[in-house]
Amino acid sequence: MSSPKATVHFHSLGCPKNLLDTEVMLGSLALAGYAIAENLEDADVAVVNTCSFIESAREESVQAILDVADLREDGRLRALVVAGCLPQRYGAALAKELPEVDAFVGTGAYQEIAPILDDALAGRGRGVYVETGSTHLYDDASPRILTGAGHSAYIKIAEGCDRVCAFCAIPGIRGKFQSRSLESLLQEGHQLAEAGVREVNLVAQDSTSWGKDLPALTEGAGRPRLEDMVRALDQVEGLDWVRLLYLYPSAVTDGLIDAIASAERVLPYVDVPLQHGSDAMLAAMKRGTTADRQRALVERLRAGIPGLTLRTTVIVGFPGETDEDFEALCEFARWARFDRLGVFRYSDEEDTAAFELEPKVPREVARERYRALTAIQGEIMAERMEAQVGNEVDVLVDAPFGGTQVLGRLPTQAPEIDGATFLKGANLKAGDLVRARITGVRAGVDFDAEALA
Repeated sequence: MSSPKATVHFHSLGCPKNLLDTEVMLGSLALAGYAIAENLEDADVAVVNTCSFIESAREESVQAILDVADLREDGRLRALVVAGCLPQRYGAALAKELPEVDAFVGTGAYQEIAPILDDALAGRGRGVYVETGSTHLYDDASPRILTGAGHSAYIKIAEGCDRVCAFCAIPGIRGKFQSRSLESLLQEGHQLAEAGVREVNLVAQDSTSWGKDLPALTEGAGRPRLEDMVRALDQVEGLDWVRLLYLYPSAVTDGLIDAIASAERVLPYVDVPLQHGSDAMLAAMKRGTTADRQRALVERLRAGIPGLTLRTTVIVGFPGETDEDFEALCEFARWARFDRLGVFRYSDEEDTAAFELEPKVPREVARERYRALTAIQGEIMAERMEAQVGNEVDVLVDAPFGGTQVLGRLPTQAPEIDGATFLKGANLKAGDLVRARITGVRAGVDFDAEALA
């Protein structure tokens, strides 16, 4: 075997969609003759795959770059590459501010990562590889190296977004919406199952728009819809759990609810970002819905999907949010009693409609509202979790934890965002799917459980 061109280490930040992009770039580099280093100290080249969705994500990305830049300046790295949303949004400006970086790779150039690294290592100038309005969407034929647990993986069903939410910069970063074909998604599902993956999590910026840009599945039929994909993936042998994430609330149809409710492998888990409970805020956010419709959707979901786990996210501190608006949001949370609720403070983003809105909510007020709503949800979640103690459940084992205990997750727990289950049992290993009984709750977030004989 020939020696590798160089050894590459990736540091991936942000959401699971970013992680997928990293896995595809890793696959491309491995095919091109690069070796992959798990640790930075073993690498010749570092690639930082960044996020720039909100201010805190940008700060984390810039800090990650600076942490590696000293190694490049000292000659301990032969090249430093910055990829992802940050260069897509600020490529030319970043090139001026970060001379230590050899190449900036936007979201439309992931498939060119190998020749870009070839040029960087050969010293053929610093490059900014950014195409406005373009994001590369991988398919089942794309090389990919799974990171993390081999029994769980993500599938990106679409890329980009055509929505006009006032607070969101994603359409300007990731470009127009584009779906992957059903054939490609099914093929990847089979490939992952054959590789030993038991759980797949379907992601996109807007999952409910999947299919709107695809041709009809058969002559005379309409365009495919998300419920068609749900029913098709539910038939993939070898997969145990299929979880659907990021549903746009106004686009959730009765057909989709029925497809989830009748599925065998697709979990009764719905992640639908509702964002607020005040009509004034929903209108200002350009969400295309009302508080009453939000409540009606919650009722439809719970009535239509037995055993539903309902996760949502909301924003506090949006421009113009009054005390009355915030109280309406709190009352909505108390009424809905969500299984999971992610609370985010508004981030003022350039090139969004909300950037021009006034009055801005003071940061300290936004922080107080964040703490207050988080406390309300903490009480709700604690009550809901305590009510599950004694239940028999399935647990997917993720990793050893020490002694006879392992870390795992219930069907109600999506990777990395919904807590974990500390499972006691003998001879358990990652990828096992075992029956267990919930024995307790840890810190209002995690479960304790014991495997059943």
